[in-house]
Amino acid sequence: MKSYQDFILISDIDGTLANDEHFISLKNKEAIRHFVVHGGHFAVATGRTQSNVVSYMDGLVVNAPCILYNGGALYSWEKKRFLVTKHLESNKLADFLKHCMGTFPRMCIQVYTQEQMYVITDPAHVDEHIIREKQEFTYAALDEIVEKTWIKVILCDSHENLLVCRELLPDFHLEDSTNNFFSAVMYLELVEKNVSKGNMLGELIKMSEFRNKTVIAAGDFQNDIEMLKVADCGVAPANAHKDVRQIADI
Repeated sequence: MKSYQDFILISDIDGTLANDEHFISLKNKEAIRHFVVHGGHFAVATGRTQSNVVSYMDGLVVNAPCILYNGGALYSWEKKRFLVTKHLESNKLADFLKHCMGTFPRMCIQVYTQEQMYVITDPAHVDEHIIREKQEFTYAALDEIVEKTWIKVILCDSHENLLVCRELLPDFHLEDSTNNFFSAVMYLELVEKNVSKGNMLGELIKMSEFRNKTVIAAGDFQNDIEMLKVADCGVAPANAHKDVRQIADI
């Protein structure tokens, strides 16, 4: 019997597994390798896509399906394929996004599909994190992509402006068809109503290979709260948002 064969460890990346310089330490990588070699299953749970998580995977041993798009997809890193995807009703969001663009012209709006990330706002105000990390994306007009299958949308702006947008969701009848949360103070994310890291973790642990395992989950921001609640043990790093620290077991 191996030491960790009854455990799954799943971790957020940004602000949790990776530091402020977007770097996963060799110590963490070696600890995860030790955990896996001794029977454990490890995965990441992130708002990132399968393409912009690549820079973190060098030397990281992943042997369980990963939660991507903040719960919008379950992805097998080993097989390089999606196991589960949850989709937004893009037509219902179009008028809301047009209103946000008209009200806050400096806002950066990112639309994510299974194949591509699109920026549908003024290129002069693209999210600096996208540029710094050299994430792959395409500029497109909203009308050009409204018929595509969306997984999530990110509004990037000041927290104050995002709070205004969040308050407008009922005006566009989106409260019953979307879920929304902050993944950072400057990111308001919109996903399908029942999508969260926690709900997708629930999908993962229903799979026969992972059923009846003890789940340890780690995360630092509000989009991680449901995942930490679903886990048998929820872990928050010292830098975590106060709401996450309050519900964490460790």
